[in-house]
Amino acid sequence: MLDKLYYTIAEVSEELGVSQPTLRFWEKEFNRLSPHRSSKGQRKYTKDDVLFLKKLIFLTKDCGYTLEGAKRVMRTQNATRTEAQAELAFALNEIKDFLLEMKKNLKASDISEVNTENENQ
Repeated sequence: MLDKLYYTIAEVSEELGVSQPTLRFWEKEFNRLSPHRSSKGQRKYTKDDVLFLKKLIFLTKDCGYTLEGAKRVMRTQNATRTEAQAELAFALNEIKDFLLEMKKNLKASDISEVNTENENQ
């Protein structure tokens, strides 16, 4: 993510791979998550909000906690440790997505080369 003071819900949704309705729902479930509002009522997330969401996604998707379980872990676990784990999980998922995209492109390239060779014969 670009280094900005505030991020829109669309930017956060795209960056984290979570739908906008899910982000709105989580606002109701977690008091800690309360993005600022612009004069037009648009949500403006801070870096801290995004970090909190990364921890939440890490706990629910990667660790398999329910929302209630994630709330409990966030209350009791070392915040710095959870943040580091969440950042690592997101970095690894980005690398995984990049490698899968490369694999797909290589397969497509191999198929094109085979088709070109067959046409030339």
